[in-house]
Order: sequence, then structure tokens, then C-alpha cells
Amino acid sequence: MKTRYSEIHNVYGIKVKHFEPEIQIKGYILALHGFCGDMESSVIARLAKQMTAHGFAVVAFNFPGHGSSEADEYFSVHNCRRDMIEVMRYADSCYDVSCPSAIFATSFGGYITLLNMDEIPQETAIVLRAPAVNMKRSFEKFTDDMEAYRKTGWQEMGFDRKIKVSYSFYNELDKNYILKRDLKRKMLIIHGDSDDIVLPEDMQLFCSNNPKAELNIIIGADHRFKGNGHLRQVIDMAEEYILEVCL
Repeated sequence: MKTRYSEIHNVYGIKVKHFEPEIQIKGYILALHGFCGDMESSVIARLAKQMTAHGFAVVAFNFPGHGSSEADEYFSVHNCRRDMIEVMRYADSCYDVSCPSAIFATSFGGYITLLNMDEIPQETAIVLRAPAVNMKRSFEKFTDDMEAYRKTGWQEMGFDRKIKVSYSFYNELDKNYILKRDLKRKMLIIHGDSDDIVLPEDMQLFCSNNPKAELNIIIGADHRFKGNGHLRQVIDMAEEYILEVCL
């Protein structure tokens, strides 16, 4: 496997990372990170190591203000949705294909994928790891004081890399509610029964409204799947599903 970086230039730059196989490329998998994550995530790297062995490139990118992105002030649901589609079209042209072979998305990235489902071709396999099907409630768990957040109009969030998140972002989550929508799309959802960010009851409700979704539960896994062997199970499930759909 080899890696390279590129950047899409628009109003702001979108940082893109390409993981590519040494053999001929069959297609690519678009990978989306979670809230306050980035394209350098360990799960994306592990997915890439496994899928490049099958001839698939993996393309990841940073949402505004995440990782190496310097576009903090542009972080919004609207811009994240637009960036996903823009990177997808860019990768289509890079690899001379009409669509991604698959999309693998985590948490907030899964939420953006679900919002963009009408823009994703039917032949693209969808794998979502703990998608934030009730993103408003999940986001509230990151917020120390909702009243102070409302009054100041922003809050600094994140781990090693901090980002100022405006209150308008929270309002967007209210307007982009997907928990009870039937997206009429086949997809694999991987979730942990000990997830305290994307609650199991929200996931069950979403899947009951989306009968085409296949839900795989990993017993004992939390939101980050950091327990012994949990990430390995995620990647193995994703690999099996993608290969079944694409090959």
C-alpha cells in the first residue's frame, strides 16, 4: 500500500488522503471520519490496509476545521455535505469511475452520508460505523452547558485539535433530523450495544424505520470500539460486506 495527499481548492481547501494498492486499482472506497476526528484515524488506516489488498483505493478527507483543515469558520452541516459530494466527484475523476465502490463512514460522517443518500448511486455499497442517527442528541453529549453555548453563540470542542463550533451548527442539526426517515436504501450498520453517544434505542428506532438496513451489533463495544478485538470485528464486517456487494 502507498499513500499520497492532494487538496481540492474552492472557497477553502479540502485536504484529501489517498491509500492506494500496489496492484491495479479496481475502484475506490470513500471514508468519512467522525465529529472532531480526521482522515488520519486509525480505523480508516486499518480499513485501507485491508481493502488495498483487494485492489481498492481508499480516499479520506477532512471536514472543515478537522485535522489539518484550516477552514474552521466554514464548519457546518451544509458545507460538510457539499464537501462529501465534491470529494466523491473528484475521486471519480481520479480513478476514472462513475461512482465509489463503497462508502465507509463513522458517527458524524455516517450522519452526513445519510443526509446525502439521494446523491449516492445505488450501486455503491454503504457501511456505517455507529452512525449518528440522532445527531442532535449525540452532539448535546459533547456540550458542557447548552444555555451558555446558546448565549455565547459558540463553544470550543474537540480533543487534541480544538474547533470553535457555532450555535448555528446546532440549529442545523435540528433542521436535518433523520431518525424517523425511511431512506429506502440497503446498508450495513455496525453498532456497539454499550454506545453512550449513539444510543442503542435510537439505532433500533432508525433501523425499524429503514427495513433495508442490516444492523450488526458488537457485544460490549462502546462508541469508539476500543475494546479488545472490537475494531477488528468492524473492519472484518466491512470487508465482507463490501466484497459481497462489489465483487
